[in-house]
Amino acid sequence: MLDDLFHQCDPPPGRMLTAAYAAVGRAHGFEDPSGLELIGDSADEPANTRLHGAASRTRVLTYLMPGRIVEVDLVPMVGGMLRASGIVLNQAGDGVPQGEVVLRCADDQHIAELDENGRYGAADLHSGPLSVVFRPAGAAAPAVADWLVC
Repeated sequence: MLDDLFHQCDPPPGRMLTAAYAAVGRAHGFEDPSGLELIGDSADEPANTRLHGAASRTRVLTYLMPGRIVEVDLVPMVGGMLRASGIVLNQAGDGVPQGEVVLRCADDQHIAELDENGRYGAADLHSGPLSVVFRPAGAAAPAVADWLVC
């Protein structure tokens, strides 16, 4: 049934692919998302508001968790690869966050330590399904976002 739906749209809408990957992930026992809620995705912006050139290809994801915001910028590279960079921000009055951001792809993961300003970066991510995980230093459990397609 899902395959029939995919074949009705060429190419399938990004939201359809995102929902499909998330459903398959949950069906195969991947942990349920908890803690990171996607509140902004530049792919959802109307095309006429985007910048022209390289900046228009950058996809910006914004996640919210209690007391923190996690930003992820995804830049397409040669060969269908992505470069990720971003920042984790604490609520006003708290210190700079410490920990790591894990960018999980379909067949690998990239662990990026936060620097002294809460920034991170990772290269050579495969385009396709992606899930973001924030592991705060000293926390018992990571904050996990649902899968989406990049």
